[in-house]
Amino acid sequence: MMNNLNLHQFNENMFKNLLSELTKNNMKISNIASLLDISEQTLKLKLSGKKEFDIVECLKIQNVIGDGNICLEYLFRKI
Repeated sequence: MMNNLNLHQFNENMFKNLLSELTKNNMKISNIASLLDISEQTLKLKLSGKKEFDIVECLKIQNVIGDGNICLEYLFRKI
């Protein structure tokens, strides 16, 4: 089980801003998966770009990062 996010395990071109913000906020894979009510494996697939985030998941993540003050377009931009 992975505790902290490791940017190098995911495709660095996918959701770079999101991964950076999650790391800055010391978010754990287990916490984010629990927040979204999905498995850690499913979350890892979404973070790597192999599965899509739905809008409700995006909004939940936005609300826990910076009290919801960070733009969704910034967080979920595929770079």
